[in-house]
Order: sequence, then C-alpha cells, then structure tokens
Amino acid sequence: MEQFYNQYESEYFQEEVTDITSGSLEKAQQHIYSFFLTIIKHYQVEDILRQFERLFINYGEIDNVEVYNALGEIIFYNKEYEFKNILLRCCYILNNNWALNGNISACQKLVDLFLSHSISLPTKINKLKKLRQWLQNFIQSDEYKTLRSLSGRSVVNKNYHNWSERFSSYLLISEYTDFNKSPEQRQYAGTLARKIKKQFKFDLALYTARIESKTGSASQRQNPTTLGDGVLILIKKILNKRGNEDLRSLAKRFRAQVDDVTFAEFKDYLLDYLGISRNDFEIPEIMRLTVVQKFSRFHEHQNDQFMTVNLFNVACNQVLRYLLLNERRQPSELLQLSLESNNLLRYVVLLLKVVLICPKSRLYLESYIAELIKFYSSYDEVECRCFIVFLDMLNVTLAIFDKDTDYSLVKMKNLENDFTDISLENYRIFSQSKSLENLISQQLNEQDSTKTLIS
Repeated sequence: MEQFYNQYESEYFQEEVTDITSGSLEKAQQHIYSFFLTIIKHYQVEDILRQFERLFINYGEIDNVEVYNALGEIIFYNKEYEFKNILLRCCYILNNNWALNGNISACQKLVDLFLSHSISLPTKINKLKKLRQWLQNFIQSDEYKTLRSLSGRSVVNKNYHNWSERFSSYLLISEYTDFNKSPEQRQYAGTLARKIKKQFKFDLALYTARIESKTGSASQRQNPTTLGDGVLILIKKILNKRGNEDLRSLAKRFRAQVDDVTFAEFKDYLLDYLGISRNDFEIPEIMRLTVVQKFSRFHEHQNDQFMTVNLFNVACNQVLRYLLLNERRQPSELLQLSLESNNLLRYVVLLLKVVLICPKSRLYLESYIAELIKFYSSYDEVECRCFIVFLDMLNVTLAIFDKDTDYSLVKMKNLENDFTDISLENYRIFSQSKSLENLISQQLNEQDSTKTLIS
C-alpha cells in the first residue's frame, strides 16, 4: 500500500501539477521570512536553532503550521531555486541579528546544522526525499561555501571545515562590498567583519600583555595567530622599523608633498615613497615588470591632469592590485616570489604604506586578499602554509597601525643609558590604546584574583 501511495503521488506530481502562481509563491516566502523575523525577537538561540532544524533539515512541524505548509507547497511545486534563496535569506536574517548582538557562536551553530547526517539518509517520503536532495545540492554550492566561510571562525585551533574560515573577516568584507548580495547578507557581513577585527586586536593586545608581563600560565596565553611566540618578534621588528622611519609621519609628509602635482608626478612620488622607484636598479626584476612599469603606464591619458581625491584613491587601489593580483585575478608573480623566498615583512610593509596614505584603500586591500584566500582555499593547509603566515603577518601589522591602537617599543629601564644596544630582546611591547588597555588590565586582574582564590 505504501509503495502504491508513493507511486501515485509521484505520478500526480508529474502529470497533474502545473505550477504555483507567483502570488502564492511570494506569500509562502513571506510566511517563512516573517516567522524567523518574529521568533528572533522572542525565542532563545537554542530554540530558534531547533525551529530552523525541524523545518529546513527534517521537514517536521514547527510552532507555526502556516510556515510548515508554506515550505511544503514550495517542495510540492518543485521550486528548488526559490527554496535555496529562502534558505539563504533566513540564514542571513538570523546571522545578522546574532552578529549585531555579538553572538558569533550562534552563527557557527546555524551553519553546522547542514552537517547533519540525516541529510544523506534515504527515505520513502517523497517531499522529504526531495528536500534532502535539495539540501545535498545546496551543500555542494558556492553559496553554502560562502555561508560557511562567513561564519566567523577566527580562532586558531578551533574546528573549521577549511583553514580559510579563520580569515573570514576578509571574505566578509568581500561580501559587504558586493551589491549583488541581499541587504541582510551585506549587513551581516559588515557587522561581523568589524567584530572579528576588533576581537583580533583585543586578543593580540591581551596575548602581548600576558607574555611581556609574564602573567598567567602558558595555557592562558591564547595566541590569535599561528606564528607562535614569533609574533612578538614580528611586532618588535615592525615597531623598530616604525621607530626608524616613523611610517605614520612618512605617510603624512607624502600627502603634503603631492598637493598641486600632476598625475605623472604623483606616480613617481608614490613609487619613491614605497621604495620601488623606477630608477632603483636593486629592486627585483619581477617588481619592476609587474608593478613599477605597469603603474607608470597606468592612465597615461591623465598624466598632465592635476591630482584629485578620486584619482588619488584610484591610483592607490591600482597599486595594491598590482602588488597582489595578476591579470587573471590570481596571485601576482611578486607575491609568489615573496612566498617562495619567505621575504614577507617587506612585502607586508609595502601594503601597509599604501593603506596609511589612503585609508579608504583598505577595503580594496581586503577584497583582493579575499580573492587570494578563495584561490588558495582549494589547497590543503600544509600546502599553503607560507600564505597563511603572510595573512597572519598582515593581520598583525594592520592591527598595530589601526587608528584606535597605539603600540610602542620601549627599552628596559636598566638599559636605557646603553645606546649601543640594538637587540630586540631588550625591548618590551606596550599597547597604549585606552579602551584596549582598560580591558586588558581588567582581564589580567581577574586572572590574578582567580589564581589567589585557587591557591
């Protein structure tokens, strides 16, 4: 009898059903959207996740029968494309709300629902069979890969589907700047990207404070990078370079220097500022061919035009693109050379110097980095270890020079009269960001209190 019923339902679907009207489809979609927009205001996170799982993963009845029937209608009329769009929009509606409230773990739990073993189980119930097939197709789609990569898994050693998820802030910025995405998806991406960056800056400052003050056990010192304690050496090298050249002052002088100059003159000044002048014969040939010469020929028809804000921004964005991407939007030859030779600090400082003179270019920098992450994400983590180190170094460098952060390198007191000392081991790192400093002090004091209570 069950076999007869399934065969009858299948034949009825193929022969009798024609199509769902656009009005009915829109009404079904609205029922589902409205349900999740409502419960997110009144339900706890775990209850929302259960409702989502019952509806979209198990096709079971939920607290709103109309919503259950609406999804059933979409399945019955074989609207897979519309189902995928509804599913994605509901995910981003929930994620956007949770991200605004700082509940990144809820975003991660939501995307993990699609790893349920039940999705691949066979069933004789036609609607459930079709739903599971749609879910399997969805899991193989680029949209799902994007959803996973935007789940905010920025912590080292946390379980993630692909190593690229740890650098989701770049991928989030790429989504935020894509106006083809839904408003919910763009808002979620922008909000979560800012929170991940803020968390990274705090984790880095806290880790640095713990190590330098020798406070807390090793297990409490959570390094937000994969660089190990080498991140301290990196910070000291960057700050030492800043101390010698004062990169912020250098950027400020450059901005003053290029007032009232032509575009041709500006391009020469910019290459000099970056330390890759066309007259410098010591720079690598790849840099000369892929950056210097290309940039010198960039917008040649505007060479005699005096600089404008728009032209300034466009030029800085283009330099970043030459440094990072080739014509096929794949890793530039210069980046590949830097990765192979492990000559990454100078390369990272080049990117930083562009951002310091044109802060708006950071969005383009992060979008280009997102393209590189997508390219390398198809490789195993071991295969692109050098690229991951590059990303960690870039994250640290941008955090150090962020507008609300002020790191400094201070010589130890007993060595302050020793002007011959150049060893970075004799210097300590201090973060002078007031907001970060207060949070760090609070964290360290809480740990000291906990240790006292335990002892």
